[in-house]
Amino acid sequence: MTFDCKANLKPMQDWVKEKDPEGKVCKPCMMGPVVQWYRDELKEQGQQEIAEDLEKTVTNLEGNEEEVALTIAQELDTIKESVDEPLRERLKDFDCAIQAFNPDDAITTEDQATAEKNT
Repeated sequence: MTFDCKANLKPMQDWVKEKDPEGKVCKPCMMGPVVQWYRDELKEQGQQEIAEDLEKTVTNLEGNEEEVALTIAQELDTIKESVDEPLRERLKDFDCAIQAFNPDDAITTEDQATAEKNT
């Protein structure tokens, strides 16, 4: 099951190349969680070989953070092209979650502590 994406969903390689106009999102920094989500979902769906290949690719990357992020994004896009539709849609959900992320909407530890204190 997919959800309605609040972002203008793009291929990950296109998204990661775009500069954040407000300078709030470090796109190379965001690739780590996406790789973990992909890896875990691939394993859960019986795509162990693809998950292992993704891990090897990510582990062996060299270069500056923008180059590494672009290579990872290209690999994620390639993976989506190689899997069946239900899994592809699930992986797109992950892309959507990361592309729609707004750090201003994130709950900080301090915010959470305040909320718990007031309940």
